[in-house]
Amino acid sequence: MIDEILKSGSFPPAILLFGEEDFLVEHDAQRLFDAAARQDATGMNCDVLDAEQTSLDAVLSIARSFPMMSDRRVVWVRRADSLKGRESKGADALASYLADPSAATVLIFTASISAADGIGKLRQRPDALKKKLSKVRYPLNRLITAATWIEYPRQSEASVRSWMNAHAARLGLTLPAEAPDLLMAKVGTGLREIAMELEKLRIYVGDRGTATVEDVHSLAGSTREFNVFELQRAVGRRDAPAAMKILNAMLEADSQEIMILTMLVRHFMSLYALIDLRTLTDQTQIARQTGLQPFAISEAFQHLDALGPRRVENALHHLRQAERSLRSSADRRTTMEILITSIIGSDEPTPSRIFARA
Repeated sequence: MIDEILKSGSFPPAILLFGEEDFLVEHDAQRLFDAAARQDATGMNCDVLDAEQTSLDAVLSIARSFPMMSDRRVVWVRRADSLKGRESKGADALASYLADPSAATVLIFTASISAADGIGKLRQRPDALKKKLSKVRYPLNRLITAATWIEYPRQSEASVRSWMNAHAARLGLTLPAEAPDLLMAKVGTGLREIAMELEKLRIYVGDRGTATVEDVHSLAGSTREFNVFELQRAVGRRDAPAAMKILNAMLEADSQEIMILTMLVRHFMSLYALIDLRTLTDQTQIARQTGLQPFAISEAFQHLDALGPRRVENALHHLRQAERSLRSSADRRTTMEILITSIIGSDEPTPSRIFARA
């Protein structure tokens, strides 16, 4: 929607941007603000307000004021979830403004609204939308009801991969195919953290422009030989000596137990999904259903063949046990060694299955 607004040059009088992915919220708000403010050569008609220090009445007063030496006033209210204002049946100032907004003002709100997470999926479900809105406090509920709004939910891993490659291109950086998963293994799927890592990688690469796998490993604090993907491969081959060597090298370098556990859970969830997809030939469909990248599907099937469905299913049980142990165990290394041994060597049904197969 933001691209459509910018392309048309027709700005809504009031727009709310919010959601869990705060990096995109801030990024698109800045794009809107810059585009709307471009025609103001004086800078006197562009205000960025912090709702922590500004009341709703003050915001509306500024929004109603006529621009000076320009055709447009632009007001960006950041952290709008902290806006100070009261809802009144007899005199709802925000409702009155939204019913008749200033034609000369573009009013932008950005916020984090946990009570509204997921509301973007409910636009076509009035009853569910109304129920969700009932949990959102004033004045944010009024903005969602009467203004233009866009939610930015947490991104899926597939979306993050696409965004990462596109953002790297904007930075003049070309990434190797392994880079997105390596960087997500280090910092998770938050775009703000990933953007910082890409900026560091751009500086590290310098004039070369193209990052190598070695560059990404250096940034992620691992090596080509000892990293979580090589650990996954060793486990997938049931190569216990190699898996233990990689595991201990990684743990010697840094405390990476949680990251290793997270990546192994992802890997075995993908392998579990592959069990029922053996007959499919459409790589795109397999990738969509498993979360794997197309180039990784062939190797994943090899891991499934080496381990077998029973070990894959049992691995999820062992991973759950290891997660519990890491919360309480002082000997984290032993917990991880037992995990790897159990996954590779296990071929008996687990006592308590976490997935029931038909």
